[in-house]
Amino acid sequence: MIRCHRILLIFLALVPIAAEAGNLDIVIVKSSDNTYFNQSIETLIDQVDRAARFKVVTSDELGNLELDSDQVPLFVALGLPAARAVEKADPGAISFNAYLTYEQYRELKPANQVGVLLDQPLYRYLAFCKFLLATDSVGTIVEQPVDLDAQESRLLDELNLSFNQYRVDEQNKLLPVLRRLLQQNDALLMLPRKAIFNRQSLKGVLLTSYRFRKPAISYSPAHVRAGALASIYSSPEDIGRHLAVLINRLLQQPESPLPAYEFARFYTIATNSRVARALELELPGEPELRARMELVEP
Repeated sequence: MIRCHRILLIFLALVPIAAEAGNLDIVIVKSSDNTYFNQSIETLIDQVDRAARFKVVTSDELGNLELDSDQVPLFVALGLPAARAVEKADPGAISFNAYLTYEQYRELKPANQVGVLLDQPLYRYLAFCKFLLATDSVGTIVEQPVDLDAQESRLLDELNLSFNQYRVDEQNKLLPVLRRLLQQNDALLMLPRKAIFNRQSLKGVLLTSYRFRKPAISYSPAHVRAGALASIYSSPEDIGRHLAVLINRLLQQPESPLPAYEFARFYTIATNSRVARALELELPGEPELRARMELVEP
């Protein structure tokens, strides 16, 4: 078991992006034609300054794109395939890449691109666990330990919450590690780690959690439908809102630098009432939960 005590301050690199105020061509590239991407696009277009001009294409259609002007466009890539398609079409293109986890963002290693991540900031996951369950300890499973920054360390002290990390590797297999975690903590926090929590492992993880009568808190609403107690995640509308905030900032302050990536600004909550009843848990209502969580937002 690895306890997190070390404080690490993380400073984000700044990406210089410029646009003429109130005049921007935006090319939205979606990895596929699905409901999630389309909902984000609808929200984005609805909330962005009307002076912006939009074109929407799929990754496969990007190579045939013709623009109406000589202005260099801003690309918005939805999903990893779309981000890679933009990078391949124009390695120097300025783009906002959404529907990426932090792991995928690091794998992509983009230049001149802003990552709008699916991950909630860690402090939000921790506050969610505490306020949802009034728990004293929560454990998570990682391949590499997560370093807490000053804000997260301070929050754990304020919440009187113990956050314990358990490492999986070739010697430490998932289910034995999970059983040790559930013996030593009040709840399991599933962070976005596809190598750990995936289709092959999900059923075993949730069944083991249920047998120990310890709730699983996840980053995915699909996991809630499969048997996790609750999830805090970014919906397609949340992602569209986040992209709109950044694009409007670009339109209004074209010389202002943007961070290389941002964790999710907006979130949605899902709970499984059947699992709550089975575990004899009484969960707070969402308005109360959100009000308490707002108090820890920076």
